[in-house]
Amino acid sequence: MSQTTALNHLEPLIRSTFEEGRCGEYYLVDLEISASKHISVYVDGDEGVSLDACTQISRILESVLDVEPSLGGIYTLEVSSPGVNRPLKYTRQYLKHTGRTLRIELLNGSKVEGVLTSTGHDSVTIEMKPVDKKSKAESKEIPWEEIKEAYVTIQFGKSK
Repeated sequence: MSQTTALNHLEPLIRSTFEEGRCGEYYLVDLEISASKHISVYVDGDEGVSLDACTQISRILESVLDVEPSLGGIYTLEVSSPGVNRPLKYTRQYLKHTGRTLRIELLNGSKVEGVLTSTGHDSVTIEMKPVDKKSKAESKEIPWEEIKEAYVTIQFGKSK
């Protein structure tokens, strides 16, 4: 059994810490565990996540991981927000980014970019930029099942 396989049981342990509400209003977005016992935990909240929140969550997770026999007290834990280089995974992340520009890759391989205007039960709606000055911005509704990945894009010189 490889070291990574031996550490697979840590994922449900960390997930349950969030599900039990021990990390407050913050939720787990992603988790990476390497064979070298480097644990990267990506968290978010409906109002974002601060450095202080990451520190608190780190302390909570350390109390769980420090007693885990498979780690032997030796591991590296990194807790951070997902950042713009990680795709959106949950509806609540889309809701939080309403008004921001998203780059969405669809399952058919095409890509669209536009301002997220709404997030619904079955789809998201973005307003795509006009192709030229004579045309109007076009709204596009994209069903969830057609989205492969979506990323928030950085817009310089604009708020939000």
